[in-house]
Amino acid sequence: MRRGKKVRLVCSDIDGTVLGAPEAVTEFRRIWDGMSGDRPLLIYSTGRLLEDAKRVIREGGLPMPEYFIGGVGTMVEEVKDGKVLKEYSHVLDQNWDRRKVDELVRGIEGIEAQADEQQHEWKSSWFWHDAAEEDLDRLRSTLKEAGLEAQVIYSSARDLDVLPVTANKGNALRWICQRLGISLDEAVVCGDTGNDASMFLVPGVRGIAVGNAEPELLEAVRGTDAHLAKGKCAAGVIEGLKAFGVIEDTNISNS
Repeated sequence: MRRGKKVRLVCSDIDGTVLGAPEAVTEFRRIWDGMSGDRPLLIYSTGRLLEDAKRVIREGGLPMPEYFIGGVGTMVEEVKDGKVLKEYSHVLDQNWDRRKVDELVRGIEGIEAQADEQQHEWKSSWFWHDAAEEDLDRLRSTLKEAGLEAQVIYSSARDLDVLPVTANKGNALRWICQRLGISLDEAVVCGDTGNDASMFLVPGVRGIAVGNAEPELLEAVRGTDAHLAKGKCAAGVIEGLKAFGVIEDTNISNS
């Protein structure tokens, strides 16, 4: 496993990654707030939409990030300005038709739309329990035949997101790094499910798969040098950040 360059950016999923184990969240917050002024930028990358993501980090006691990536890589917000960065969203429009996507997906037997607060212009989200890979391939073919450049992201044997082909957590991370002048090999990503895989597969990044990671993520990172943490949720994030030299032993509580 490589330490490499100094880490300038940490990009983490929220649910099941930094959230999910309250005592570990408290320790993560203590460590992060106690780091010196040159600590990495913090980004939360989530399937939740932005306002929902802000709510859960407040309620969960997590530190505030510098950026949010919301809607599985379809929205980017810079926290200091509190504004969605429209220049990112504009790149998602090519050959994307949300109304047409919804019509095609709605016709699938056994599928159910997620709540309105999980939907927006570039994110069509559904519940589809135990879909097989062949089912997902058929959906991809249907979308392609309809002239839509869309991608299908399936996680937790339930959650289906259909997004513009350029939209995912990994591409949003690339865009932010380019905007900020941060090299990809100066970034660490953290996750637990399949919709985090695109972050781990960005060339150069270092990854932390927490101890409770789903098999779909572990399979996606097979052959990479991602850190496979033993600790669950935020405890696994802390473990990985220590392995990559972001956190020193002196930052870890012995209590």
